[in-house]
Amino acid sequence: MTRDRTTLPPVRVDAELKDRLRRYAESQERDVSWVIRKAIEEYLNRHEKG
Repeated sequence: MTRDRTTLPPVRVDAELKDRLRRYAESQERDVSWVIRKAIEEYLNRHEKG
């Protein structure tokens, strides 16, 4: 199965959030981009239902 992928505009975050993302991604053995995609997906799933 092939997924269409696209790039979103850059998102600016402060250094502390960037470090938290990096540390969490490393702890899960994932890329930061994977963590961000999952967070966006979970956020939208929660808010689209309500």
